Amino acid sequence: MIGCSSFTLTSKDNKHLLSRTMDFGIEMAEQVVFVPRNKTFDLTYTTSDSTTAKFAFIGMGQILNNSPILFDGINEKGLMGATLYFPGYATYKDTAADETLAISPDKVIPYILSQATTVEDVKTQLLESITLINDTNPIISKLPPLHFIFSDKTGATIIVEPMPNGLNIIEDSIGVMTNSPDYSWHETNLRNYITVTPHQHEPITLANKELSAFSQGSGTFGLPGDYTPPARFVRVAYLRNFSKQPENEIEAVSLSHHILESVSIPNGVVIDPQGEPDYTCYSSYMCAESLSFYFAVYSNQRLQKITLNDELIASTEYKEFKVQTEEDINCLN
Repeated sequence: MIGCSSFTLTSKDNKHLLSRTMDFGIEMAEQVVFVPRNKTFDLTYTTSDSTTAKFAFIGMGQILNNSPILFDGINEKGLMGATLYFPGYATYKDTAADETLAISPDKVIPYILSQATTVEDVKTQLLESITLINDTNPIISKLPPLHFIFSDKTGATIIVEPMPNGLNIIEDSIGVMTNSPDYSWHETNLRNYITVTPHQHEPITLANKELSAFSQGSGTFGLPGDYTPPARFVRVAYLRNFSKQPENEIEAVSLSHHILESVSIPNGVVIDPQGEPDYTCYSSYMCAESLSFYFAVYSNQRLQKITLNDELIASTEYKEFKVQTEEDINCLN
């Protein structure tokens, strides 16, 4: 498992998006799950801790033992969240602290989306009332090391890192998150790339000879091109910062898709120590204002969408929307 990449983006007409790739060794994009209001679900695999949803939400994942597991999602108030891999850093507790809820790391997204309306809610109320515990996911038979990003329709964004001293909350991020190391390291590492620019380098004179760049793009020389988390962080940060700001939601989704293509991993080019490939199973794009969840899967790059409209929000039971995985090509003749 290599991890994922994520970032936020705002259009000129103030549409706020959170986008991510899911990079994994097995197919993770099988259905989009809807969770209704007033649905009670478990928060761990081993304790009796549970919660009842105040708000409806959707996201990529599945229903396991009548409880949702989501990798990312958006709720009816426009709060968006995603979980990404954080190996070597994520630290959990064996038991919940007094007067807190025990939560399995992979159930943080459904819990937060079911209870909070804004990033401020997440930061000041919910995170203080939970303890992330060592609780193995039965699907992958592992305890996934995770960290989280949340964003809302004001543009407020936080990154949450479970560290040995508790939950580390980063409020003033640049709106990009990948995987290990911790966020502070990634932001410091950006200082190595401050000379990377969209602008062409001017010719120079060397030994009485004028030397000029071969073609456009010389300003981006040094931008890392590998698939490690630091390289993906730098690429996404550069593209997010310098890309032309989109006019509206659709343009923002399109731009986000282009940016994530720069860090998407074809199947077979990254192999884990067990000899298995890690690849980009899917990418998702959430809009806080329209309550839309867009996504593209590895085998079908055409965007698909589900919206939290009034009819869906009024539903009282779980719904699973099967992903169209067969390539959908628009034939013009």
